[in-house]
Amino acid sequence: MKRKIALLLGILLTFQLCSCGVKEPEPAAEGENTIVEISRGEADGDVNKLAASAVAYTDSFKSADGTVDIEINLEDTQLYEGGFQTLQITPRPFTEEEVQRIKNVLFGDAVFYEHIFCREHTRAELEEQRAFWQALLEREDLDALHCVLGMDGELRNTIERFLEKYKIEAAPETIERTVCDFTFKPISYYYHDAEEEDWYSIMAASEVGGVPYIFSATNNTNNGVRIFSVSAWLSYETVSPLGIRAEVLKDELLCVDKPDQEQIDAIKEKAEKMIAELDIGQWQINLCECEEDIGLEWETRYNVKITAVPVVNGIPMLRQVQPYYLRGTEEAIQNCYYPDMELSFAPDGTLLNFTLNTPVDILEVSSEKSRMMSFAELVGGIKTQFSRISATEIYHGNRYADAVVNDIELGYAMMPVNAGESELIQLPGINGDQLVVNNTDFLLVPAVAVYGNYRTYQTRPEEESAFDYRQVSGEDALFAVLNAANGSMIAPVNSTMILDRAGS
Repeated sequence: MKRKIALLLGILLTFQLCSCGVKEPEPAAEGENTIVEISRGEADGDVNKLAASAVAYTDSFKSADGTVDIEINLEDTQLYEGGFQTLQITPRPFTEEEVQRIKNVLFGDAVFYEHIFCREHTRAELEEQRAFWQALLEREDLDALHCVLGMDGELRNTIERFLEKYKIEAAPETIERTVCDFTFKPISYYYHDAEEEDWYSIMAASEVGGVPYIFSATNNTNNGVRIFSVSAWLSYETVSPLGIRAEVLKDELLCVDKPDQEQIDAIKEKAEKMIAELDIGQWQINLCECEEDIGLEWETRYNVKITAVPVVNGIPMLRQVQPYYLRGTEEAIQNCYYPDMELSFAPDGTLLNFTLNTPVDILEVSSEKSRMMSFAELVGGIKTQFSRISATEIYHGNRYADAVVNDIELGYAMMPVNAGESELIQLPGINGDQLVVNNTDFLLVPAVAVYGNYRTYQTRPEEESAFDYRQVSGEDALFAVLNAANGSMIAPVNSTMILDRAGS
């Protein structure tokens, strides 16, 4: 059996290009490999070969230009066991009923008012705010406080300007507020200078349990984007120097001591209940962890971060870093965000942030199971993609690099149905540029996400100036998402995957 697998690993397949934005692999670099364990039995005759194959594997090789050393070290990798079917989906806007339900799940029966951007203080609010500003000025460590732009005396100067500008006698006793009816309105309703068309929002504000929140829902198709998103975050409507009041409140909610497992489990259970009550499809938590935050005095504090992915046809989607822009003049730009959900909580369970992106409708489900690579073919695909990489092209690149692949995940990934069909939109006032828009639907296809870490350096791996991705970002790098049928790259032009950026 081992000789059979070793022979398969020595044969590199030629993979076909399956869509625009999917890069055709080249021959992979040669290297020594060791199969640590093969389990799950034979896969002959089973279309889902990948899920029935190896769960542990080691390998090492170089990129084609010799500037990157790559190691594959998979230990007890758990892959989904079951049959994939290809689905066609379409991103869609949020309904007003869904937005209302999301607000109720997050905040119960709290009354939310229509958001007024940077609204003025009432007299009582300003008295409280000025007392807060004065107390800050008396702090000896004010200049050392860490907040947005609060450095080199800027915070002290800004507070003094606010005290001079905002006088209690000029503030109104009350401000007329309108209870939010959770109907979508043109963005100009909230931001009067906005002139964008086809951009509708719901924006509301409230205080829940002493914590101020802004709640926002967006259905934006202006100039070719498809932004469908609901968010909530800790924030005051009234202005404060450099956002310092919200930063102080957040600092008080977080804790210096790292939450224990009991606290983390309680927050995860709370999040699971909230996600179920949203009633907007099936979701699965794929990450629940403590996240470090830097407090105002450069002191490490902790929150609990949770991310979730949609489960479609019984199989979770792979979570990907969102595209870093949604409009441009290049073809093959993905103009909507990936469906995902993210929540963060203070250790006591107070909600800090919530974001839900891109609900989808299923249009069609294939009747046949999708063809899957064997594990040996997958390794060939990984080696093929890494062979194209050059150290200088990687983010924070240098003359040399080394990379370690330590995790792979199997799930659904999005591919455009008709990547070649696009629409031209004239961009107003931008040198007459035309925007290339792809408003196609998507296929959900079986795919493999490849994770790990990399370092770049000038002369040797141990040099002090070496850049370490995991050390800087605090998480694994997403190297690539590969089509599980043939090993080719699934990546739109605006992808942030490491191998796609290196090879584009």
